[in-house]
Amino acid sequence: APKHDTEAHLERTRARLARFGVDVRDDKKRGRCLVAAKDFKRGDLVLANAPYGLPVPMGDRCAGCFLNKDDDRVRDKMGCKACDMVWFCSQRCMDGAMDGGHAVECAAMRRYFADDPDDAIRENGFVQFSALHRNCGKTAHPEDTDEPLDDHLPYLTPTAADKADTIARWALDGFPWREYVPYGGDFAATATQGARAFGLVPKTATDETIKKEVVRSRMNDFFIQQWRGGDPELMAGATYPLGALLNHSCAPSCVCSYRLEVDATRYPTWIQEFRCVTDVCKGTELTHAYVDASDWSNHRRAELLDRYGFVCDCPRCPTNEAGEPTNPPPTCPLPYSKSGVAPPLTPEMTRKDRDAQMARVVWCQEACWAQVALEHDKRAHVTVKIAGDLIAAAESAEEVSVERAKAEKAADLLRKLKVDPTSHENLQMTEPFHPCPTVPMRIRALQMASNMAMIEQDFESSLRLGEELVDVMEAGYGTRWHARIANELVRLGGVAADGLKNDESAAEKFREALEIGKVTCGIDSWVCERAKHALAVLS
Repeated sequence: APKHDTEAHLERTRARLARFGVDVRDDKKRGRCLVAAKDFKRGDLVLANAPYGLPVPMGDRCAGCFLNKDDDRVRDKMGCKACDMVWFCSQRCMDGAMDGGHAVECAAMRRYFADDPDDAIRENGFVQFSALHRNCGKTAHPEDTDEPLDDHLPYLTPTAADKADTIARWALDGFPWREYVPYGGDFAATATQGARAFGLVPKTATDETIKKEVVRSRMNDFFIQQWRGGDPELMAGATYPLGALLNHSCAPSCVCSYRLEVDATRYPTWIQEFRCVTDVCKGTELTHAYVDASDWSNHRRAELLDRYGFVCDCPRCPTNEAGEPTNPPPTCPLPYSKSGVAPPLTPEMTRKDRDAQMARVVWCQEACWAQVALEHDKRAHVTVKIAGDLIAAAESAEEVSVERAKAEKAADLLRKLKVDPTSHENLQMTEPFHPCPTVPMRIRALQMASNMAMIEQDFESSLRLGEELVDVMEAGYGTRWHARIANELVRLGGVAADGLKNDESAAEKFREALEIGKVTCGIDSWVCERAKHALAVLS
């Protein structure tokens, strides 16, 4: 394969991005960044790009367009007769999947399962190996000097050179990819061994090449997802090398969404789109959140370190006067960030590793934060501990009434709790947490309480708790322009309309959901379609 020229590729990339009004800048601290080359308003599209390749989706979905079998748009269900592992909702989807890589995967599966028909790989390993095959299988990285692949399209189409650029720049920057293998040091080796056994990686690809691809994938790839009420539906992991130009911030200027494109392309594909959630001035870096920005910064930082290898120093994370991270997460052998879950300890761990693991656990516990930060207010730190126990009990409750009672009690305790605004000084921090660690706890409690009240048909309480939830979410995210808030407003609109017969309140909720949804999810999203339909019915 020809050697990749990073400087020449940068100039081609800048020329391609120019039509969106964005540019690329190299920053010594943040690496390669996407910046605004003009002023943008909230809702403006700053980038739209197709995936480099679409692997087999997760769950029971069409292997061509990723639609769920229960989706109204699915008219047919054609199984792959050769491997019986995937299905398609149309001949076009089947043709697209075959051209995209399934023809090779199908042959490999037939060979593999003929020898070992009961292998556990059938459950989840195939999805992982499919992604590795479709990203690593294209070993050549042709330069795209004279290939105007996307001039006629409303989005950019990535080339092999776009994907190759990340690893090529790592070599120049001295990125320690060998040392940074997330989810345990043996993950890359295990993935390499499994992919080779399955027969999906070219024999010419070295173990080092595959390991680099595994790390690149873990750091740069995205989950295609859709918001359809509640938590987002994860459909597949995919490579969007142009979208990966946007760096992380817990106070992002942009939001990422996905749209199924069926008309402008030969085969159905998922277009990744970034829109501004605030006004952006020319020259400003464009960012989006890699993790849940409403979470406590200790949790966010731990997740970012474990998956992406950096400690966040954005405006919402604790920094010192020089702008360097303060209170960084302790490193640990196995990733661990959330509280309320047993720490991952293994018999093979040394005493040093177990101590490091427990240090991370302590660092990630809200109750431990309260014990130190609120040391002069014993009632407050005991309240945080009780509320955390109630939330954990609610999440594991089997009865609706029990879950609601415990969640409401936790929400009430946290609602009344007054955190000393100078408590961060007890942790030698120059500024408070954004948000306060009790905010994500309130979100979890209110979400359960409002949903359980709705199930019990106590619609008045559900609406009241839900409205409080939206306000707390806004405090958590630092903005109201988030897909989760748009989804919650759709639910509350339904509670007001169907449960309370309050059309005025319902219309208000649906109008705001539509306004936020157009920016955070896209005008053709489930959120916007539900809101538009509800408003039409109410009128």
